[in-house]
Amino acid sequence: MASALPQTRQESAFRVNFINSFNRLNRMSDPHSVLVCPACDLLIERKLLPLRRHAHCPRCHQHLYGRYAFRPSQLMALTITGFLLLPSAFFEPLIYLRLAGVNSDANLLKGIMVLLDESEFWVAALVLWCAALAPTGLLLGIFALASGLAKRWGILALTLKMVEVFRHWAMLEVYIVSLLVALFKLIDIADVRLGGGLLSLGILMLLNMTLLILFDPAPYWERIPLQAASQEQNHDPDQRP
Repeated sequence: MASALPQTRQESAFRVNFINSFNRLNRMSDPHSVLVCPACDLLIERKLLPLRRHAHCPRCHQHLYGRYAFRPSQLMALTITGFLLLPSAFFEPLIYLRLAGVNSDANLLKGIMVLLDESEFWVAALVLWCAALAPTGLLLGIFALASGLAKRWGILALTLKMVEVFRHWAMLEVYIVSLLVALFKLIDIADVRLGGGLLSLGILMLLNMTLLILFDPAPYWERIPLQAASQEQNHDPDQRP
């Protein structure tokens, strides 16, 4: 009687583990409930998170997805604010200099032109891409996704891929830090005043960082297979009207 009791407990524990494993396999059979870690290719079961929580890979701690309280309309508001700041950030003077009685100013595009005049083509192209084109493309991509234009125009997958590229190359913070380092070196030899373009560029940097934190591409990726399946069904030649 005493030996039968542990055996019964072992059998019940085995049954519970078997049922839990079977239920887990059934949940993972759904392609929408499984995701692949982009860093280490680990298959992970997708779970519903509380608000303002993030999911990380248990193996490499890569950020996978999060659940935010931001709605697409709020993302659109941030991107529209970024569009309004672009002309001031790119064309307004970042700094005003007075050196040896000569007044001059500098903005982002003028700095790129100076690099081109100095035959620094690779550096000029890198600054143009990282400080102007990539941040602008990031705003355009997130606006197209949040407003539904990407899905309406049939470029949802292309827009998501471009946003993934732009988010790695948008480096306004690197440009601003480099500018501040140059300012500290010029203070001793010139009269330096900050321009309105620097303020707009700083706010644009904060907007881009906020969008990178709050934007979750997973819900948009989940719409692509359903959209492809509906298109195949609509173009099925065997389908009768």
